[in-house]
Amino acid sequence: MLMTSIRPGLASLAALVLVSLVPAQDAEIEPGQQQAPRPVVQQPGKQSGNQWFPVTDIDLGTFFGEGEASGTFEWKNPSDQAVEWSNLQGSCQCIRAVIRVADRVYQLRPKQATPLVRITRDASGREQSEPVAKIAIGGNESGVVEVHLDMHGITGPKMATLDIHMTDPTLPHTKLKWNAVGAQMFAISPAEVQLNKMTWSESREFTVTVTSPLKQDFNITGMDPVDKSFEVSWEKAMNGDRAVWTIKGKYGPVGEDTAGGGVLRFRTDVNDSTPFSVRVMAFVQGPLEVKPGGFLTLGMIRQGSAVHKEIVFEPNDGSDLQLTGYHFDRLRGSDQWLKVTSSKDGNKLVVDFAVLEGAPAGLLKGDLVVELNHPLVKEKRIMFNGYVR
Repeated sequence: MLMTSIRPGLASLAALVLVSLVPAQDAEIEPGQQQAPRPVVQQPGKQSGNQWFPVTDIDLGTFFGEGEASGTFEWKNPSDQAVEWSNLQGSCQCIRAVIRVADRVYQLRPKQATPLVRITRDASGREQSEPVAKIAIGGNESGVVEVHLDMHGITGPKMATLDIHMTDPTLPHTKLKWNAVGAQMFAISPAEVQLNKMTWSESREFTVTVTSPLKQDFNITGMDPVDKSFEVSWEKAMNGDRAVWTIKGKYGPVGEDTAGGGVLRFRTDVNDSTPFSVRVMAFVQGPLEVKPGGFLTLGMIRQGSAVHKEIVFEPNDGSDLQLTGYHFDRLRGSDQWLKVTSSKDGNKLVVDFAVLEGAPAGLLKGDLVVELNHPLVKEKRIMFNGYVR
């Protein structure tokens, strides 16, 4: 039995997170560079056809969690008469289709306001697009239609279509079809880790099991660094010939005001280090609750009158919260017409933010930085915006 444990380093965390599968990446790939998807089954073949398209239905293969499936349909004008393609309609699953006619390139983007465009390049090589309504096809001219299908997060079959209407009287309409299958490289249970609402000083434990439907025996070779609020270990056991990995983790205390949650990304020895991700969902209540929040709307202020707005700070750790000072940042207007005072309401700190009577007409906006005696939260920034008229 193999046991490994780690307390990872700092990294950014996601506020709202789900379990997802991540495509394989080779060691030579530079940071930020996109790895090409890896279809494991490629079965294009003649399902059907017509005088323009020898094949009108292709299978683009199997993809694991992410990637973009793509394929090409070859075509040729069977006559010496010029023909126009018009009213090209891609189904909503189609990301885009690229139509190549000799040295001319067109692109169909079904979800755009101008779906069909011609792609050209200027003298400097910069790509340009021009909306068009039709594609002119010369007699006996040939080319390809390149189609694309988004397989991110797909489990099971996915299909897309492209309808082409043309002025050829022998074939006024044809439909191209393509499909791919999304499959699971890893089965993760539970599908998402839900830690629900917790305070910054709490810690909660979780357990996840991982198997591979496609490779019975595999190994976790490591984990990418994440936030110091996580402690994670993983252990392998065999259920017959099948490897079952148990991941045990603890999240918290956070030690600061944060959205909460995180992503645990594990590397494996499957198919050239295919990784998987365990995403953790948590809503962390920080040391302070601030009402109405980080933005204060002053609205329209009538010139010659004063406006008062309250900001309430409530600690959730029993601190005796006090205002130690304040200052303004990125202020548009003069601070001589602004005044900040404080009072206590039980354990709550109530800050009164006032625009005084003599404030001149014009826009009034900036940040009020409230300085506090809290051991963790030394200051809170409140944006404000109003107009004196």
